[in-house]
Amino acid sequence: METWVNGRSGQLPANVSDAVSVSESQGGVAVVQASGMQVLFSPSGEVTLRVGESLANKLCAPCGNFNGDVSDDLQLPSGQIVGNIAEIIDAWKARDFLGCHASNIV
Repeated sequence: METWVNGRSGQLPANVSDAVSVSESQGGVAVVQASGMQVLFSPSGEVTLRVGESLANKLCAPCGNFNGDVSDDLQLPSGQIVGNIAEIIDAWKARDFLGCHASNIV
């Protein structure tokens, strides 16, 4: 039940910068970026990503590119289209996060 922003304990809501804020939302924590992206973390471990129309066709990775065409959503960083979500997550994961493995996906 503690909140840490940029390595410091803090109270919510918190403005991390002019572009990023952190607040309580729907019983969890919301990180909101000025471009229209919102990441919600629930106490149960569920993560929800919401994006605004301004980000259409500007996204990549496991969420797809948000262009309305599901056939090109599962794209590797190389641009290759694959049909396996675990492969996509493995390809896009941050390599410096230990314990972030496609095998952990439910």
